[in-house]
Amino acid sequence: MQYRYQKPHRHLSEYVRTVLIVEGAARPDDNKLPLFTNGMPAFLCSAVKTASGIVNVRLLTLYGKSTPADIWKLKKDETVVAYFFKPFSLASLFNVSAAVIVKNPLELSEWDAHKTNALKTQLLYAKKTAEKIEVLDGLLLHQLQQQQRECEIIRQSTDRIMLDSRPEVLSEILEELKLNERTFQRIFKKFVGVTPNQYRRICQFKLSFEKLRNGNFDKLTDVAYQTGFADQSHFIRSFKEFTEITPKDYKKSGLKRKK
Repeated sequence: MQYRYQKPHRHLSEYVRTVLIVEGAARPDDNKLPLFTNGMPAFLCSAVKTASGIVNVRLLTLYGKSTPADIWKLKKDETVVAYFFKPFSLASLFNVSAAVIVKNPLELSEWDAHKTNALKTQLLYAKKTAEKIEVLDGLLLHQLQQQQRECEIIRQSTDRIMLDSRPEVLSEILEELKLNERTFQRIFKKFVGVTPNQYRRICQFKLSFEKLRNGNFDKLTDVAYQTGFADQSHFIRSFKEFTEITPKDYKKSGLKRKK
């Protein structure tokens, strides 16, 4: 088995982290797995070249979470191309609910049978790996063109909230993106899987937890104000909601395991 990573197409770089190419070696029992980051959403294509030189597409699938380990045990003359996406990009690019692809992998034929048949026909004539990638890039670029607005809304808003989790940030995002609240709520919930405020509160807790864990404060009040909480009591309530203990108890004994 041979594998390599390559940078995504420059127009996809805002949404795709990396592209992994895995090619079956002469010995099909060589099952050394590539070093990829598990848990990343992925679009995966698997194709096998027959003895007569015909390319059979074995798999075209969207994975909202991890790809199964057996995918990477390739047969001789099998090639896998996997696009690993940045958070929340896969759902918005393919216009599918985040809840759907997180729950179960989605076969591309179930997403759009017409586009899948056209893609398979193009892959049939793609003899070289570089040609396969060019075909797959074409699909993703087409989807980006169709979903440009939604992709940008999700990318900009999630990046912004991750860095700035103040309650006021949501109204600022609405103004910057020229969106009404109802539209923003609908798009965000569909492609991220939670509401904007739920995501903001998760990011806010994560930031406060990191500050607390690293000891970057003099008083708990400092953590509360630095991470956008109205006051210390709001910070304590939020921390307890996510961890079931108070910040003070955490500093004393660490997080307790839930029963």
